[in-house]
Amino acid sequence: MASQKVLPQLAGKLMTTAGGFETWMQYVDGFKLRHFCGFELLNDARGLSCLRDYHRKVVEAAVENGFGVINEGLHYRASRDWGELTGFSPEALREINVRGIEFYRDFAREYSSPDTPMLVGGVIGPRGDAYNIGRAPDAAEAEDYHSQQMLTFRDAGVDQVTAMTFSSVDEAVGVARAAKSADMPVVISFFVARGGRLSGGETLEEAITRVDSATGNAPEYYMINCTHPTEFEPGLAPGEWTDRLGGFLPNAVAREALDLCKLGHLEDGDPAELGAQMGALARRFPHINVWGGCCGTDGRHIGQIARQVSEVRRGGSSA
Repeated sequence: MASQKVLPQLAGKLMTTAGGFETWMQYVDGFKLRHFCGFELLNDARGLSCLRDYHRKVVEAAVENGFGVINEGLHYRASRDWGELTGFSPEALREINVRGIEFYRDFAREYSSPDTPMLVGGVIGPRGDAYNIGRAPDAAEAEDYHSQQMLTFRDAGVDQVTAMTFSSVDEAVGVARAAKSADMPVVISFFVARGGRLSGGETLEEAITRVDSATGNAPEYYMINCTHPTEFEPGLAPGEWTDRLGGFLPNAVAREALDLCKLGHLEDGDPAELGAQMGALARRFPHINVWGGCCGTDGRHIGQIARQVSEVRRGGSSA
């Protein structure tokens, strides 16, 4: 069953997490990921080694700067439709979901300390393509579809579930309801286009308000991922709604997310500059405790983000 302990980020602890590792695996390590399904690398000896190397650098960068880590990400497309596309039976898909959890649990055991708590999370990705969603499922469909993976996570004992890169408010409602039914803590992370709006035109405030209203404030908090601070910051209009924000996971560079998947090479930007941008956001939003990265980021970016956010929280400079 799910842990009933209070999530450390909700108790004021600075935490990080790294999403979008798939771009690194493709463009740096040279893997051809079918349908962007990174979970398949668990079945490949070199893939498993590269995954360990990538995640270890992220965790060590966090620990060096006194951050805890939400260890998650491999399960982004390990749901029914994507499993069928890659030839996984329901049983094989469940098994590889559990193996992904154990992969992260190994890091948690090795690096956990009172100062650097290590959570094990399960990530749920959208049923369709996050950037070109086409027909999104309605809330009822989404609840039914995502419940299967949610229950696998619950039974495997993850600490939290993160719904990552969601562009549809209705689908986010469905995931939140599935989590509520499974008694699992869930975080909803939205993908917004340049200008800070969802693909359906909703502002972040509208999206968060709608999900909260439809689910009785089921999500623990909300995040933004897979876009650069210069792209999502215009959507951070002042207001009480921002109290529901709990984390930012930016891309390394300011380019349309779909373009990053088509470039054929990695765009990793300037880690120090990204760290300074996140430090500025940390000054603006002192209640936010999750500071991570998405496409194009690795341990270098996480190290800079953690260092510069820590500086701000200690009352120093973010430069």
